[in-house]
Amino acid sequence: EHIPQVADELTAGWFTEVLAHTCGPARVCRVERVVIGDGVGFVGEIIRCRLTWDRHDAGLPQSVIVKIPSPHKKNRALAEGLMAYEREIRVYRDIGSDLGLPMPRLYHSAMDPTPAPWLERFIMWLFEVLPLAAINWLVDRFLGLTERSTRRYILVLEDIADARPPVQAQGGSVDDALAALVVLARAHAHAWMNQSLVEANPIVWSIGRGPKVIQAGYVRNRDDFRKRWGSRFSPRLFDRVDEIQDDIPELIAHLAGPPWTVLHGDFRLDNILFRPDGSLVVLDYQGVGYGRPAWDVAYFITTALDAEHRSEEPRLLTAYHRALVAGGVVDYSFDQLSGDIERSKALLVHRVIGGSTLIDTDTHEIDGDETLIDLIMVRTIGWMNLDQPGIDGG
Repeated sequence: EHIPQVADELTAGWFTEVLAHTCGPARVCRVERVVIGDGVGFVGEIIRCRLTWDRHDAGLPQSVIVKIPSPHKKNRALAEGLMAYEREIRVYRDIGSDLGLPMPRLYHSAMDPTPAPWLERFIMWLFEVLPLAAINWLVDRFLGLTERSTRRYILVLEDIADARPPVQAQGGSVDDALAALVVLARAHAHAWMNQSLVEANPIVWSIGRGPKVIQAGYVRNRDDFRKRWGSRFSPRLFDRVDEIQDDIPELIAHLAGPPWTVLHGDFRLDNILFRPDGSLVVLDYQGVGYGRPAWDVAYFITTALDAEHRSEEPRLLTAYHRALVAGGVVDYSFDQLSGDIERSKALLVHRVIGGSTLIDTDTHEIDGDETLIDLIMVRTIGWMNLDQPGIDGG
């Protein structure tokens, strides 16, 4: 099967062939391709393709969105290591509406078979038994291997052309945040403790995977991070994150434990579209996993809103929790949610420091040398309560 991996390969003949099962005998005569999402997609390239057909039919898509792997080797390597491309294809193909989130229609997906299906389990075993220094060495070797991957992936999705896409770099409004959190709560309630979904889809990983990898990343990057950002943040920040480093296994075990739900994993502004009728469409399913719902909630709030909106946090959490309860969840109190939000913030700050060198952000500069990743990192750190005593899994 031909699986295009560059925009020029998205030809009229290819679209005619792969859309035949949904569009019948109609033929695509012309394709206009535009790369979109500049500064948004870190591990993939997103292309809007406008299609001209040989007939006029209201049921034929006038444009579609195509997702292919990133052309940047470092980002491609990380995505391969996390199985991000395969996971997203499987979410659209195998899970779909069972996730409970409003998503674009899938027109076509394809990928090469995995060349070493046993490798992921073996690597995870090594991550459990090796010391932190050896884990960092192994991560380097593993990413060097995945960087050379020639495995092909493609997704062809509905183009939500009438939607308003927020801009992550500009930040969101509280009203947008409230609307998004209600949709997220409904999805969490829909997939609450859905053991059968998790068992049937091994790509839905627990957020408790690989705590030693997270600790190793922090050991690797802490000093360089402090050299670059030490003048911007209080010394107390680094003391607190050092404390969190010691608590990582217990902290992650708590956030991965019951009661859990299926998580989007990357629920942020750039992955949400707001339509004129008030409905939302959620994109990007490369990080789907399962764990306590506060992980998605904290990730969204701390990346979408600057810390100056801290006074709005009770209202945001209340709206989310009310929608969760309205969806039938009775075993997760507001106090549990609030405690897990603080734990999630602590883990998020630890992870943005530990993972700060994993992605090539040179093409995502927004202000001089500052990148979108830098902006998200600063926002996330701003939400952390430095005066809170040690956070563990209790």
